Amino acid sequence: MSIDCFIYHPLKLWFDLTLFFLVFIAFVVLIYLAYRRLDEMEYLLNKCSLITPNQRVWGNSIRGRMIRLSAVTAAVVLPKWNVKRGAADWQQVQAFPRNLKRLLQGTLLVGVLFLMSATADILYKWLHQ
Repeated sequence: MSIDCFIYHPLKLWFDLTLFFLVFIAFVVLIYLAYRRLDEMEYLLNKCSLITPNQRVWGNSIRGRMIRLSAVTAAVVLPKWNVKRGAADWQQVQAFPRNLKRLLQGTLLVGVLFLMSATADILYKWLHQ
């Protein structure tokens, strides 16, 4: 692969740079949420069986906090599915602050877009060998 592919596809270059910038911003937001707001979010969802066991198991390491944040994200982003399973409390999920809910949804969306873009790029390169 040479530099020519970037010269001939400037739109793809700008798309990739924008996507990597968004991924970096999402990562910074997740680190901020994991260290500054996770305890508050877990307190707001203290009746959810998806949240409470993770607090005891994973601890306060960076890995543990990110896994606990993932559990909070799952409870907030997929409320109907988790309530149906009995893993979340509907009233607590509805009372969850809207700004935190939007931040979690946004970071999840950026992650999905990144995975879709990476998959499409790999498939394109594989099909055009």
